[in-house]
Amino acid sequence: MDEDDDQAAGEPDEDDGQEGEPDEEENGRRVRSTPRRDDVPDLPRLPVEKRTVGRVFEGSDGKRWRPSMFVTFTMDSYGPVRPDGAPVNPATYDYRRAALDALHLSKLWDRLIQNLRRAVGYEVQYFAVLEPQRRLAPHIHAAIRGAIPRRLLRQVIAATYASVWWPPHEQIVYADDHIPVWDSGAGGYVDPDNAMSLPTWDQALDELDADEDAHPAHVVRFSRQSDMQGLIGGTAQADRRIGYLTKYLTKAITDPLDDEDEASAARETHIDRMHAELRWLPCSPRCANWLAYGIQPKDATDGMAPGECPLKAHDREHLGCGGRRVLVSRNGPARP
Repeated sequence: MDEDDDQAAGEPDEDDGQEGEPDEEENGRRVRSTPRRDDVPDLPRLPVEKRTVGRVFEGSDGKRWRPSMFVTFTMDSYGPVRPDGAPVNPATYDYRRAALDALHLSKLWDRLIQNLRRAVGYEVQYFAVLEPQRRLAPHIHAAIRGAIPRRLLRQVIAATYASVWWPPHEQIVYADDHIPVWDSGAGGYVDPDNAMSLPTWDQALDELDADEDAHPAHVVRFSRQSDMQGLIGGTAQADRRIGYLTKYLTKAITDPLDDEDEASAARETHIDRMHAELRWLPCSPRCANWLAYGIQPKDATDGMAPGECPLKAHDREHLGCGGRRVLVSRNGPARP
């Protein structure tokens, strides 16, 4: 994917020494400091040294090596699925949470890398790819430099979450032929019936900030089920894992699975349901879909329409994952 297709970029801001996590608006212009959630464990924390490699081990024969890791980070369950990945009961499958998790996976990945670096005490580096599971939920395969204790890695995964402090967007207000219209005199979008101006993005955030009882619009986490394997450079296992990572450089979320001929109809229906959910959810503060919920997008312009955001996150091919599929660490985490 081109870098311009990222939903966002850059490393999260530091938390200013406060107990809690910073929850930023796009580009870090508005920061909300919140206490850590009660339902997650505490995070270990060390001063981060200016190095990118892990510990060197030495055997009794004097041979030295520096192992790495291959880790798979997986999203949680949204309901029971069949062997082909289609839901056992589509009516109870949580498509909304699945769609929101995919849209906000980049925030969670940034937070995980930030927390991991703080926990191990050095600038952890990685090469990772985003892959869809059979059930279409994205997960991330990562080759990580350095050997990190599995217990510590599990602790970081369990303690990591990302809160989305966006205006509420559960109930669609405008759709089909009844949508807000652009009023050049008002300088923005207005209600099609009474011509009242819709609240701007900043006004909606101001209202959220003023509400002491407000809750995040969504909280995204990885499942505590993860696969962790040690790797030694130059071994057959390391070569296989490198091949596994490069295999997914050109695959799309909706590419058919090789053994699903008999289940293709159920899978296609599953894809359609996810796509229908993603059509109306906002993918960023500038997404036209905010109009469906009675809010003007950030930097709104004439010609926007709910359900018609042109960004890849809403495409049937991408199903919420509209940014990079290849994640390579640079100065900070590269976001999916």
